[in-house]
Amino acid sequence: MRRILFAVLVLVFAFQTPAFAAPQKIAVTSMAKLIKDSEIGQDAQKKMEKKFESAKKQLETKQKELESLKQALQKQSLVLSLEAKQDKELEFKRKVRDFQDMTQATQRKMQMEQKKVGTPVLELLQKVVNEYGKKNGYTAIYDKKSSGFLYVDETIDITNQLMLEMNRAYRAGKK
Repeated sequence: MRRILFAVLVLVFAFQTPAFAAPQKIAVTSMAKLIKDSEIGQDAQKKMEKKFESAKKQLETKQKELESLKQALQKQSLVLSLEAKQDKELEFKRKVRDFQDMTQATQRKMQMEQKKVGTPVLELLQKVVNEYGKKNGYTAIYDKKSSGFLYVDETIDITNQLMLEMNRAYRAGKK
């Protein structure tokens, strides 16, 4: 008797839930595109490039020096004595280590600066998405790439609308 009553209750609730459920309004957006193509994102990227332009050139110069030193070492290896060859190889290894240390230090600085420059971009993006979602009655707005969706109808993609809102908010904040 209990099983029958339980089955009836389950069926009643199963069929009633969709009838009383509010319609869901869902959208997707490309967070990567918003970050990369928005005015605030492009400004942040320009700041990063400008700040690390000299370090990048310095690394490229060091890399070219290492390549030319390696070629010179290979050419001279047949002519040099064993001791001179070992000295040159040690010098080359030391320079490679210095280059690697310099590269790692630059990458750490770039990551720290990326966080610093990227935080306002992400904060503005979050604010715009929240406001847009509330204003337009969305239940949920998902990121296209990280949401795990395999297919999304393009009619629910609001990336362009959010891009306009982000750019408006950024321009308003600059004034």
